[in-house]
Amino acid sequence: MYETSPGLGSDPLAPAEERRILYEIISTVSSTVDLEQVLSAVVRLIGEGVKAQSCFVWIVERGGRLTLRAASSQYAAAVGRASLAPGEGFAGWVVEHRQPIFIPSDALQDPRARYFPEFEEEKYQSMVSVPLVSNEGTVFGVIGLHSLAPRTLTEDDARFVIHSASLVAGAIANARLYEAARQRVTELEHLSSLSEAAARAATLAELLPLAVTTGQVLLGADSVHVYAVARDERLVRRASAPDAGTAPASLPRTATDDLAAAVTRDVTFAGAIVLPLRADAETLGHLIALRAERPFDHEEADLAATVAAQLAVGWKKIELIDGLTERNLIRDFLADLAGGRHEGVATRARRLGCDLSTPRLAVVAQAHHPGERSDTDRVATLERFEAEVARLLPGVLFDRRDDVGRGLVPALGTEGTESVDRLRLAVAGLPLVVGVSNPCVGAEAVTAGFAEARQAARAAPVIDSGPGVVTFDGLGPYKYLLGVQPAAGTRDKHREALRRLLAYDRQRRAELTRTLDVYLTRRGNIAATAQALYVHPNTLRQRLRRIEEITGLDVREGEWLMIEIALRLQRLEEIDTEQG
Repeated sequence: MYETSPGLGSDPLAPAEERRILYEIISTVSSTVDLEQVLSAVVRLIGEGVKAQSCFVWIVERGGRLTLRAASSQYAAAVGRASLAPGEGFAGWVVEHRQPIFIPSDALQDPRARYFPEFEEEKYQSMVSVPLVSNEGTVFGVIGLHSLAPRTLTEDDARFVIHSASLVAGAIANARLYEAARQRVTELEHLSSLSEAAARAATLAELLPLAVTTGQVLLGADSVHVYAVARDERLVRRASAPDAGTAPASLPRTATDDLAAAVTRDVTFAGAIVLPLRADAETLGHLIALRAERPFDHEEADLAATVAAQLAVGWKKIELIDGLTERNLIRDFLADLAGGRHEGVATRARRLGCDLSTPRLAVVAQAHHPGERSDTDRVATLERFEAEVARLLPGVLFDRRDDVGRGLVPALGTEGTESVDRLRLAVAGLPLVVGVSNPCVGAEAVTAGFAEARQAARAAPVIDSGPGVVTFDGLGPYKYLLGVQPAAGTRDKHREALRRLLAYDRQRRAELTRTLDVYLTRRGNIAATAQALYVHPNTLRQRLRRIEEITGLDVREGEWLMIEIALRLQRLEEIDTEQG
C-alpha cells in the first residue's frame, strides 16, 4: 500500500486532536472554491497534524508537469516557480505509480529525490508524499511533508495523511475546476479584447504590441515576437513582449525553415511555437512564442493559433485600409500631374516617396481593341500588368481607372531604355498597348510626359497592329501628324477612297486594307509584302489591282506618303470610335 521503514520512534497523533484537525480541514476546504485558499489551508492543517516542519502541494499542470502551488510560509517564494518534469522527484514518482511514499530517514539519499536548494532539503530527514486522486481515479497532485528529526510514521499517521488527502482531494479538484473556468473566462476576455483591438486599430503600431502582450499572458510564454515579411523578402521584427531580448531585428527569408532557432540564437528553449500569419492565402508574417522551462501543450498551441488568426485578420484589414488610402493618394497625385495642377504636388510626392527631381517615365496603358473584350477582362489585364510592373520596376506609382491605367516609373538606363525594356517584359502576352513618354524631371515635365504617353498609347495601333509598348519618340513623324484632325465638313479624296475600301472589306470579309498597309510599310516591295502576308506575289498583284479599282488611287505608282497618312488617320478614327 505504501512504503515505510521500521526501527525509529513514533509520535502518534491523539484521537481527539486528529478529529479536531480533520473537522477543521473539512470545514475550511468546504467554505471556498478559491484554489489558493484551499491549498493554503491544506498546507497549514496537514503540516500541523503530522508535526511536519514543511509541507508542499504539487499540482499536475498541462503537459503532465508538476508545479508547486502551495508551500509552508518559509518557502512561499517558490510557489508557481518550482516545477518537476513527469516522473521526476518524489512527487513525480507518486503520480506515476499512484501510491504514497514514506521515508523515515536520510530522504535525500533516495535515488528518486530531486534536490531543491531553496527548500533547504539537506536539513530534513524524513518525508511523506501522498497522491491526490480525483473521483474519476486520476492522480492530479501530490502532498509532500518534510520533518527535521528522524521518525517512523505509524499506521495511525499513515492513515491520517491518506485520510486527509482523500478529504482535500475533492475540494482541490472542485477548486481546480473553478480555477479552470475562471482561466477560460480570462482567456476569452483577452481574446475578445484582442478581437476588438484588431477591428479598431488603424495602424500596425497599435495592433502588434497588444497582440504580443496578449499572447505572452495567455501562453505563459517567456517572450513573444512578431516578424513581418518585408518587400525585399526579409523578415523584420515588428513587435516583442516583454522585450526583444536576443531576437534579431531582421532575418533572411530562409530562416523560416527554423525560425525559432534563428530568433533564439544560442539560447535554449524547451517550448517554441511558430505560426505563420496568413490572410487570403498571403503570409504577412510569423508569430513566435518561446518558453524556457517546459514545452507548450495542445491547449496552449490552440490558443496561440487563435491569437495568430485574429492578428492576421486585423493586420490584413489595416493593410487594405492603408492600401486604399495610398491608392487614393496615388490616384489624386497622378491626376493632378496629368492635369497640370501642381499645387501641393511636392508634399504628396514626398509622402509617396516619389522624387520628381530624378528622371521618370510617364506611362499610359489601355486595352488593345477594347471592343473585343469584356469590362472584367480589361480590368483584370490591367491588374496583371500593374503587378508585373511593380515586380520589375520597384518604386512605380500606378493607378487604374476603369480600363485605362497610368503611372510613373523610374527612368533606368540611358534615356530610360532599361525601364522600357522592363515594361515590354511586363506587357508580354497581355492584350495591352502601352504608351511611354520621354524622361521627365520636375512636375511640369511630368505633365507634358503624360500627354506624350497618351498620344503614344492612342497611336500605338497605328504604328503596330499588335499589342505592345510604344514610346513617344517611337512614333517618329506621326507624333506630329496624328495630332492634326481635319476640320469639320472638309473632304479628302484619299480618306474617302480608303473608307470605300474599308466598307468593301467589311462587306466581303476581305483583307484589302491590311494588304495596302503592309504594302506601304514595305515601301512597295512586292516580295517582302507577299512574304509578310504569306501569299504568292501574283496573289498580291491581283489584290493591288482590286484596291486600285475600288479606291481609284494609283497605289503602285502614286503618292504613297499621302495614302499612308490617310490610312493611319483612318485607323486612329476607328480606334477612337471603339473607345468612345
